[in-house]
Amino acid sequence: MQKIKIIFILIVPIVFFLILAGCCEDCTAPDNVTPDLLGWAVGGEIGGDGIILHTEDGGITWEQQQDSLLFDGVHFSDICIIDQNTLIAVGGLKSDGTYSVLKSEDAGETWELSGDHSLENVSYECIFALDENNIWIVGEQGCLYYSSDIAETWTKIEVPTDYQQDLLLRIAAVSTDELWIGTDKHIDGNLNYPRLLHTTDGGANWEVLNVLEDLQVQGTENGHFLGIKTFGNSVWAIGGFGKFVLRSGDNGNTWEDIFQSNSNCDANDLFVLSETEAYMVADYGGIFSTNDGGMHWTEYHANTNTWVVGLAVIDKTNLWITGSPGGWGETSIIMHSSDGGFSWQDQTPQLLLDNSDRSMYKIRFMKDE
Repeated sequence: MQKIKIIFILIVPIVFFLILAGCCEDCTAPDNVTPDLLGWAVGGEIGGDGIILHTEDGGITWEQQQDSLLFDGVHFSDICIIDQNTLIAVGGLKSDGTYSVLKSEDAGETWELSGDHSLENVSYECIFALDENNIWIVGEQGCLYYSSDIAETWTKIEVPTDYQQDLLLRIAAVSTDELWIGTDKHIDGNLNYPRLLHTTDGGANWEVLNVLEDLQVQGTENGHFLGIKTFGNSVWAIGGFGKFVLRSGDNGNTWEDIFQSNSNCDANDLFVLSETEAYMVADYGGIFSTNDGGMHWTEYHANTNTWVVGLAVIDKTNLWITGSPGGWGETSIIMHSSDGGFSWQDQTPQLLLDNSDRSMYKIRFMKDE
């Protein structure tokens, strides 16, 4: 999905220490990132090619990975690190109208089309992996696909009939049987609330939840879910409009609206550390954390006013964020915190500073094994 200028995704919390981070105020921090942290950030250039950046030193330096054919016209929305060599990236349609689900087996040096043309030609928004043999992607026209062979082949899973034309934005898997999906707005009369879809049998049957309307969260008609994560019995879901954060402590039976700003901002990315601890990032430099299930939130500041759309968290200490231009004269940013979000160091490479039409979306890190 392209949110005015931004493409979002899902985040992919798996056993390889992947994903997420937040944004903050005027700050610099000592650059004590250890050199064994590998990272990738993805996005796209308006009217141009997709962008994949790679670092081998914790973000101190970044290089652009390119494929003039496969990246043509693409805006990448998400990337998943399977291991230090195997990556899967998803995004919008290429210039020729074909899908962009790409795989690399050499740490991003070269890429190939995943699925041997077996996927539908739609934009894909999010990828989630439990491990290398259990991977899901979601996208336009109700598309949900599953791979059990490291993205070599894909099997389509049908969502409920009424949602087969909807835009599926985020997915999280508890197991191969239990999946959670967050949608864009669902047209249903005059109330176009986004929905949560839940299955406990691998997609044979689905439960549809209209949590935002049930909780009467203001301003979320025509909204969208931009993050969903699970941990134990807790399910967290975020989005906009209104920068909402929802949480269930009983696997989706009951829900609470634990953060609602009644603004036009979106909550864009989420990382869950435990059943009660989480980081969340939002438009216009918003970075927040909670350690009590959302009863209280700490706000951080990193000298940026961008739409903070990507977050990577390694160990409660090292966080990274990506930001996309939120206004005229701004550029995308990459920033790092080595103290849990209290102070931030700018790691934005010059190629982003020189090009305001390049928008970065998601960022992922892992420890070099």
